[in-house]
Amino acid sequence: MRKGLIIGALIVIAIIVFFIFNKDSVPTESTRYIISVDHEGDSCKVTVDSPPKSKKSTQTERFESPSCNKLKEGNVITYRYLNEGKYLYIVSINKELTKDPLAGVVTKKNENDGKYYITVSSTSFGEEKFPVDKKDWARVNIRSNLAFYLDDWGTPINITKIQ
Repeated sequence: MRKGLIIGALIVIAIIVFFIFNKDSVPTESTRYIISVDHEGDSCKVTVDSPPKSKKSTQTERFESPSCNKLKEGNVITYRYLNEGKYLYIVSINKELTKDPLAGVVTKKNENDGKYYITVSSTSFGEEKFPVDKKDWARVNIRSNLAFYLDDWGTPINITKIQ
């Protein structure tokens, strides 16, 4: 009986520790309302609301994107954090996909339980792992140059060009 309680307690502790250490420190995607925009060519500094806070608060994000010139106060923007938050990609403005082009070189390919992934290295966003369709996974090779854009989190990337 005592042995069973000790084993049960160890299992509970292991599960708690797993979830604490497995938690990402940077969110993968965020949807926010734009409060203000400072345009600087293809880059912009955007102040957005910060809904996780209980009081009305804001945060400022910097984007390097062709879609910066489309951003206006009051828009709803969805963006993804790439390379542990070092690069922000605008996915959509008012739920309309931006299809901003990204480019990079495939450095790794892997398959896990029927899901396919490639790791892409880029001078703009660094290195990032993306889900891909099985047919795209078969078409790309290590060192393939890709042009692509991102959709909602968890969906495969949309490859527009492979060289």
